[in-house]
Amino acid sequence: MPVINTNDSGAGSLRQALADTNDGDTIDFAVTGTITLTTDELLLDKSITISGPGSDNLTVDGNHASRVFHVSSGVTATVAGLSITNGGEVPGAGGGIYNDHSTLAIDHCTVSGNHGSVGGGVYNDGYSGTATLTVTNSTFSGNSVAAPYSVGSGGGIYNNGSYGSATLTVANSTFSGNSAGYLDYGWGGAIYNDGSLGSATLTLNNSTFSGNSAGYHGGGIYNGSGMVTIRHTILNAGAWGENLSNAYGSVSSLGYNLSSDNGGGFLTATGDQINTDPMLGPLQDNGGSTFTHELLSGSPAINAGDPSFTPPPDYDQRGPGFPRVVNGRIDIGAFEEVQAPIYAAQVQQPINADGTSVFSVRRGVVPVKFTLTQGGVATCALPSATIAVTRTAGGTTGQIDESVYSGSADTGSNFRIDSCQYIYNLSASALGVGTYRVDIQIDSQVVGSGIFQLK
Repeated sequence: MPVINTNDSGAGSLRQALADTNDGDTIDFAVTGTITLTTDELLLDKSITISGPGSDNLTVDGNHASRVFHVSSGVTATVAGLSITNGGEVPGAGGGIYNDHSTLAIDHCTVSGNHGSVGGGVYNDGYSGTATLTVTNSTFSGNSVAAPYSVGSGGGIYNNGSYGSATLTVANSTFSGNSAGYLDYGWGGAIYNDGSLGSATLTLNNSTFSGNSAGYHGGGIYNGSGMVTIRHTILNAGAWGENLSNAYGSVSSLGYNLSSDNGGGFLTATGDQINTDPMLGPLQDNGGSTFTHELLSGSPAINAGDPSFTPPPDYDQRGPGFPRVVNGRIDIGAFEEVQAPIYAAQVQQPINADGTSVFSVRRGVVPVKFTLTQGGVATCALPSATIAVTRTAGGTTGQIDESVYSGSADTGSNFRIDSCQYIYNLSASALGVGTYRVDIQIDSQVVGSGIFQLK
């Protein structure tokens, strides 16, 4: 069911689509821009998926007058690919989203500039019941809660399992510049995890917390009688409040975390770093649909993740095009630094690196010849390299052959070294008629390519 305009209500609007859907439906969008709410919050009362065109392409704006989304009790819903901004519910809970005893997934979204008395960005309400919230590949920024309407708890998210059960999972996401309270009031600038007389579980993986503040405790995370598990996560302090504060709950590190302060004394597992500046860039567009904090050159988070991390996620927070594992190691946090290749390969004749060379299948073999530089200097020491061949036209397209060769290959085999020139002989008859691209890959990066055609 498509949304075809950015009106607050009426035919073709998001509000109308929400009213017309049935359980199991997906709402998508044939429009970009900003939907500004002028009448009331949007009610999500069915088990559906809202699939936006990207948080950089579509915004739902609460106009500082109302909450943006209210997820009704008992539904299972997904909100993906949009920005949720300027929601206001003061006094009240969940300026951006109120998840009312439901199961909600937020994916590739930006939740920013929302405010409330608790849970400025999202209030996950499992009070005397159950609620589940999963946040992936998303950014929470500039959300706030403030006294005097309450003590000001959970600027980004309030996870409330009091007298009931609430589960919050955060992965590959960024929390930046969220705040709770002021002066001596306020707990959990980014997240407040409340399990008093109930159960509240918070799990953090591959995420970055930076510049979040609280007037009293837990500028990043405040755990009140709940359970927190943290792994591969950066905690970078804001103006007020420690990165991680615990009261009557439990905090477990699974390792490979980095905190600018002492992490509340809980980060003692393998790979944990405390009192260490993560060296982050500002929250900005670093690619992908959501803003992130880049790891600056020399950051201690680069290549400091678990070397045996299994299974590795495919991408960092930014999504396709931004691999999660580079140089064989995962970085700590939501952002994976992809440094410029140290190596460069120059494909040489008979394949023309700047055009398409044409050969006859009857030729028998097509030699892939290349030279290599390391840091701009020619080298005769080839590290472990992958020669990948992909058919781009003619017949079935896609990668058709991949083999790994190194400088130790014997002279006279399919792969040989001759006066610092590397030569790999492709079987023309085995490939068949078509157009092919050959890539030389080192450390999972393409360092040289050539295109040829077989007729």
